[in-house]
Amino acid sequence: MDWGFTAFAIGSTLSLAAGGLLLLVGYIGTLPASFSFGWKTGLPVLLLPVIGPVWFALSRGAEFRRPAIQLIVGVALLALATALIMGLGPYFADKLVGEMLEAAKNR
Repeated sequence: MDWGFTAFAIGSTLSLAAGGLLLLVGYIGTLPASFSFGWKTGLPVLLLPVIGPVWFALSRGAEFRRPAIQLIVGVALLALATALIMGLGPYFADKLVGEMLEAAKNR
């Protein structure tokens, strides 16, 4: 293992965990509040998992600025984690398989 793989593993894991946490906290902050404005407002937030809460938080102004930021940053971090895993994951997998095959030949 090298420092590149370690950085990849830490970066993808932390961005995935932080993004998921921010998305969950933002969703929990907007879902109950949306139903206090009625069913016409609460139902889209419930049925559209990411778009609904972002729409609700952005349409309510400064009162829901923090949940809006949490949702947007959470989605961005999840996108970063996905890009890291999909982009660099195959590279490191090929590298590890190559090292394993080389070790097996040397036995």
